[in-house]
Amino acid sequence: MNPLPAGLLALLEDRDEVLVTSRDGSRTIAVPMAFAMAPPGVVYLLTSAFSRKVGRWARDPWVRLSVPGTAASAEGTVRPVTVTELDAAARRAILEAFAAAGAATSESLTQLLETGAHLLLRVEATAPGSAT
Repeated sequence: MNPLPAGLLALLEDRDEVLVTSRDGSRTIAVPMAFAMAPPGVVYLLTSAFSRKVGRWARDPWVRLSVPGTAASAEGTVRPVTVTELDAAARRAILEAFAAAGAATSESLTQLLETGAHLLLRVEATAPGSAT
């Protein structure tokens, strides 16, 4: 796993949203999203399994994360993850970040994901040091 650049993560530390850009054919689409950060430099996104961005990511997992109001960004790929793939630190970060979305407890996060209504995605850098 390639961690996202430390500089980008430092800028995201006190923020609630990150701008997530994805490709749809020849165009790009950017949307603000809530996120969770966990060691070792990983960002997690939680979204409806039926959103348009999930369809885009299924066709092309490339994303660019940008810090709103700055020029900082990094490219990465998204990959769906299950609760069983999360270590304790990631689980804590996700529960804290997504409590308002219905993932306030470990059990509720599991239920959200197992029903298929939501997807949890991990963003990893495409290559070491892939920041702009």
